[in-house]
Amino acid sequence: MKKLISTFAVIGVLLVIGTGIAAAQDATEVTDNFYATIADLNVRGLPDKDQLKELSPFLSSQIVTLIKRDQKKQAAFIKKNPDEKPPWAEGDLFSSLFEGRTSYQIGKTRTKGSTHEVDVYLHFVADTDKVKWTDTAVLRREGSKWVISNILFKGNWQFKSGNSLLNALK
Repeated sequence: MKKLISTFAVIGVLLVIGTGIAAAQDATEVTDNFYATIADLNVRGLPDKDQLKELSPFLSSQIVTLIKRDQKKQAAFIKKNPDEKPPWAEGDLFSSLFEGRTSYQIGKTRTKGSTHEVDVYLHFVADTDKVKWTDTAVLRREGSKWVISNILFKGNWQFKSGNSLLNALK
């Protein structure tokens, strides 16, 4: 009887570990697909409606709502100030570096309570400029899928749009 209980305990532990590994792999895959999509779409500044439609499956409902709100603010600004540059018109909204990244690589994944943090190693190369840094995508479950609920901007330079994606959108 003790052997049977021990066997079930081991199986239970393996299932829990296996589920955690699978969840981390899902979070990593979502992060990788998100960064590939923003590269394919060449998103600069605030995503437009078509870009947001492509990005929405990767983003939390909070981020999608904030982007839609900011799209309205941007449109109102343009209408009121047609000769001025509107907010969120340029730069890379989804990374620490205004110029954006020319390549990325998915790094380590950590589980923190009900969220996963996925490090993203980013590179910008243009002419003689070469910059490397790490940002961190924070993912949480929304329904049955993992979504990016924030991106922590960890680049260490003066001109970045804040410390996180949520901060940049608020």
